[in-house]
Amino acid sequence: MKLFKYYTFLLALSAGFISSCSDMVEVENKPYDHIGGYNTMNNEKSEQYYADLREYKKSAINYGRPVAFGWFSNWSPAGTYRRGYLSSMPDSMDIVSMWSGAPNRFTITPEQKADKEFVQKVKGTKLLEVSLLSYIGKGRTPDYIYQEVEKKAEAEGWAKDAQRVEEAKKLARWKFWGYDGVHGSDSHKAALAKFAKALCDSLIVNEWDGYDIDWEIGSGVFDMDGTLSSDADLIYLVKEMNKYIGPMSDPDNKGHKLICIDGHFRSLTKELDGYVDYWIDQTYGRTPYFEGYGYGTDPKKVIVTENFESYFVSGGRLLEQAASMPSKGYKGGVGAYRFDNDYDNAPNYKWMRQAIQINQQVFQQWKEEQTQASEDTDN
Repeated sequence: MKLFKYYTFLLALSAGFISSCSDMVEVENKPYDHIGGYNTMNNEKSEQYYADLREYKKSAINYGRPVAFGWFSNWSPAGTYRRGYLSSMPDSMDIVSMWSGAPNRFTITPEQKADKEFVQKVKGTKLLEVSLLSYIGKGRTPDYIYQEVEKKAEAEGWAKDAQRVEEAKKLARWKFWGYDGVHGSDSHKAALAKFAKALCDSLIVNEWDGYDIDWEIGSGVFDMDGTLSSDADLIYLVKEMNKYIGPMSDPDNKGHKLICIDGHFRSLTKELDGYVDYWIDQTYGRTPYFEGYGYGTDPKKVIVTENFESYFVSGGRLLEQAASMPSKGYKGGVGAYRFDNDYDNAPNYKWMRQAIQINQQVFQQWKEEQTQASEDTDN
């Protein structure tokens, strides 16, 4: 992306001259979060607003436009302080990974359930479960498997031997998933397949919109047990997941639950390009340079992100990331880690709202350039 484009957009934004590319992103210029909450669907104006908003969200399907993305932390929709509410996010957020966790139907609170349903069903935002995957069974091994080990350890007098307890839990987990302890064996592949199905079944039952795999093996991940610790393991898992969710589960593009991968993914794109909806780059503190990073995939599948655990006050490089574009085509979107921290800026979600505007503006400019180039060719 040429620098002059970025500075042009920033100057226009500061002067208040950026006009929305649609009515939906126009709301991000205004100093409020949404029309008013759960009770606004009882009048014609609000019903039309949210119907239009859902149509705008649909325009991103099959990479129709770049998306607004973020990892949401501290989900606590209770009380008058609305930072912890998903419903207080900018209306134009397309995809959100639940960094606070994605509770199941047994553990979700009534307040969370109402907040979740309003954002998904009324605003049309997709909510993803996210996990730093590092072993078979993570997040899906039943509690009773570990509880039985603890009871045995207590009865036999070795409950205070933490190392022995953890080893016993690991072996019990392996047994539950059917893994024989031999990496690459038939039982290993069968266990990966069983885990893949469990991941997807839970998403469907608990009505989450997809799975965001945080893949950071080799960067301080300490809970690996050798069952899911290589690119080959993850490739097999993701291909199995595509039997139930992801792009390969939806050959007719009728709609599916998403599979996204963030973290260290550049070695995966060749093998998994048709199996992953979005690759999410942790472009923390830097402006992406698409040609130099060797993504190995169409840039419209790549979302670039800033770190709002560190830079939510200043905005970091988020606006530059929003303005960045590859030399050919367009990027998949822009977002931020722990973007809910931006709520405390004035106006709330100050940087995210601007990034949404810029993200769509550069896309509209790209489309206009393509139209002009086509007309010039015809003439």
